[in-house]
Amino acid sequence: MYTVVIRYAKSREEVGAVVESHRAYLDGFIENGMLLASGPLETGDGGILWVRANSRESLMEMIEGDPYSLSGVAEFSVLGFDVKKLAPGMVSTLSV
Repeated sequence: MYTVVIRYAKSREEVGAVVESHRAYLDGFIENGMLLASGPLETGDGGILWVRANSRESLMEMIEGDPYSLSGVAEFSVLGFDVKKLAPGMVSTLSV
């Protein structure tokens, strides 16, 4: 599992020009089960992705293809973690 922290590196206008293509790009990863959750930070200066990936390499491919990454409007930080505890309702979501 990975938490990806997105921080905007450009103006709100530049980010705004790419936000719809970014969200559309993420839809494919929701559909294939790789992306579990995403959304903006309450501070308005970035967002979070919760990702289930088979490898860091596949996660990096996802990030590198993201319109935010391709346009240079955001920077991505990756935090990998090993799930040890899980809320009961999440068990079926994260079953491999």
